[in-house]
Amino acid sequence: MKKPMKGMAACALAGCLALTAALFGCSSGESTAPQNDASQNVEEAQEAVEQTVTDDAGRTVTLPAADLLEKIYYTSPAGQIFCFTLAPELCAGTTMDFTEQELENLPTDIVGLPNLGTLAGGKDLNPEAIMAEGIQVIFSVTTVEPTEKDASDADGLQSQTGIPVVVIDGTFDKTAHCYEVLGEILGKQDEAAEMAEYCTKVAADVAAAVASVPEDERVSVYYAEGPEGLQTEPTSSSHALVFELAGAKNVAQDLEAEGGKGKSPVSLEQVLAWNPEVIIAWDSQRFEGGADDLIRTDSNWSTIKAVQDGRVYTMCQTPFSWLDRPPAVNRFIGLQWLTNLLYPEAYDIDIVEETKNFYQMFYHRDLTDEQVKDLLGNSYQG
Repeated sequence: MKKPMKGMAACALAGCLALTAALFGCSSGESTAPQNDASQNVEEAQEAVEQTVTDDAGRTVTLPAADLLEKIYYTSPAGQIFCFTLAPELCAGTTMDFTEQELENLPTDIVGLPNLGTLAGGKDLNPEAIMAEGIQVIFSVTTVEPTEKDASDADGLQSQTGIPVVVIDGTFDKTAHCYEVLGEILGKQDEAAEMAEYCTKVAADVAAAVASVPEDERVSVYYAEGPEGLQTEPTSSSHALVFELAGAKNVAQDLEAEGGKGKSPVSLEQVLAWNPEVIIAWDSQRFEGGADDLIRTDSNWSTIKAVQDGRVYTMCQTPFSWLDRPPAVNRFIGLQWLTNLLYPEAYDIDIVEETKNFYQMFYHRDLTDEQVKDLLGNSYQG
């Protein structure tokens, strides 16, 4: 890949383009061949400084060529994760504040970046800060299929900031596609292809393993969210997707989904009636979790099969949730973890090695076995 051209080189090339256009604009017209050659030269030179893409919202967007891109941003944490994993050195800011533990598991380029805001969850970006940072392109990576609203929001942000905005479909099934698009735009085709191939293979391998498990042998699971473990995600919630893909029988499948952020409330009596075989609980890192220890030790939970069998597992949320929030490529290590946890014979993998591979490829961090075991917590089976 070519070394990125810096500002002075870009300005010089832009000046040459202007001069070339001016010169050929004053030609006498006596010979058409030089004009054609000149026009072709101008077009080739223009291609060297910009690229035009049709994004997943059907919009045509012109942005700097890959060799000239030095600073990028994103409208959501999901978009941030895709960009962090593929091109951390180009990221100009974050959409959230990180704990020290989370930063220890993220690319070193991320440490010290300013929080420039997000449009996710009804929040606001900081247009002035984004423009002041000299950001050259903003990626709007959607977690559902792009809609007309995504297109209009992108147009509005682009008009407000003067920065090109590219909409990309980042749904689970389009993860490989998302990387391929980003790879083309950022000039990281090889890295993107490797990540896309990884995600495609994981999804296919898990699907094959789950398909081999008879329906009457599927494990019933309760997803315990919130500080008391009395919030969860029904099947209709996007946050429950990994449970479905891993072949879990979501005991809350018919519960009415809460709009927006999810976390539908339930009563302890309802959980007792469901009597799940496995409970997956949040730790206390993010999203007001921390019910894992309570569920294991509180007598009110003690009659549930998962508690009696010692099958209450804490989901890793470092640096991002393994199962849902934000819904990006982080779910692919969680999908492997959960499937292996529920059906170790059907999906027989070394979760320690798989975690090391994932963190190295996507988070650019080399973890030791002990560090991985610490991430796995009580779900590590030895």
